[in-house]
Amino acid sequence: MDCVARSPRARSFNERPRARLRALWPLFAALGSALFVLVSAADAQAYSWMIRHGQGNCSNCHADPSGGETLTLRGRMESARLLDMQYGEPKEGTPRSAGFLWGLIAPDDPVLGGGSRLLLGGSLRVLSVTEPATRDFSAFPMQLDAYGELKVGALRAGGSLGVARAKAGSPHIRAAQVTTNQGEEMNLISRTHYLGYDVSPGVLIRAGRLNLPFGVRVPEHVLWTREATQTDRESDQQHGLAVAFTTGALRGELMAIAGNYQVNPDDFRERGYSGFAEYFATPKLALGVSSLVTHAKADRLTNVAEETTRGAHGVFARAGVTRELVLLAELDLLHRSRRDLGYTGFIQADYELIQGLHLGATGELLSSGDEGRDASLGGWLSVIWHFLPHLDMRVDGLLRQGAEAQILTQLHAYL
Repeated sequence: MDCVARSPRARSFNERPRARLRALWPLFAALGSALFVLVSAADAQAYSWMIRHGQGNCSNCHADPSGGETLTLRGRMESARLLDMQYGEPKEGTPRSAGFLWGLIAPDDPVLGGGSRLLLGGSLRVLSVTEPATRDFSAFPMQLDAYGELKVGALRAGGSLGVARAKAGSPHIRAAQVTTNQGEEMNLISRTHYLGYDVSPGVLIRAGRLNLPFGVRVPEHVLWTREATQTDRESDQQHGLAVAFTTGALRGELMAIAGNYQVNPDDFRERGYSGFAEYFATPKLALGVSSLVTHAKADRLTNVAEETTRGAHGVFARAGVTRELVLLAELDLLHRSRRDLGYTGFIQADYELIQGLHLGATGELLSSGDEGRDASLGGWLSVIWHFLPHLDMRVDGLLRQGAEAQILTQLHAYL
């Protein structure tokens, strides 16, 4: 989604850090009040969508314990049962079309016997971007990835391979490249690849290139919150060692970051940690905290050849207010070498009109600490339609301070 207009990644108040912290208190108070109402509500519910059904443990439906990409056998069955639009009378059981490649492999088939399994998947996304004010229009394949995971006993091996084209200077894609073709040529990319070991049913250790465990997992990778914290799933993955755990009402993941070894030279590689912990106050209300700190000898994004330490620390929540309405919220403090203290956050509402058809509204803010930049606000209005098995379409209207209004249209097929 490199064509999406980016308001400056750095926004800040022209105030000293202590004054800026005082300005943040109303934001924390508003978030705290909203969470108090949600905790007190008799019908409180939560999750990025699926928590509305009381399913907040991402590892039940995804190979990644924090959610995203490769679906487990249960994930395929629940997707067909709870996400896809239903036409006519509901049928008993899971349709074969929920399986890999629309049923080439049945949704409940582990492929391998003897306690082993092979999970296969893929994602094909086409995006168009329209700017009504200038009548600019562009369309391109945003994602062409295949992914999977092999599990033999307690051992796992998984990852993804895809192809993509990235323009020079792009903050995305290039960090995931395996090949280094230039210009309009396509490149092989690998967003994730790892080896893992299930220490117990509730503890998983993985080593490799992994999604950073931080905040709320959302598909909108150009949200300011995901960009400013550099924790999106498009190309911000890092190599390292991660431990994920689930025990009772608590889950989380902590990763030691060794650097992105698909980026050169070594001066640009960040080392540090990233992690989150999330507590389920009820089966449908989750409250969490996140923290990330990295250090590099140079700043890859600004190309400044000086030692750079950056960090993000915040809180997040997922709540189902009613059966139809889910709220997601995140607020993070930002710090980075040669910048003042900053912050970013969003609140998102998802309303399911009928199964398979969702309306969304997102408000976001960003002040990432560049001197002379004021805080900025942005808003999204979205329609998401899961119209057939493995197929969905979404349209987003996006308006941000300092940028032209945009209409984003995506067609998504997952294998």
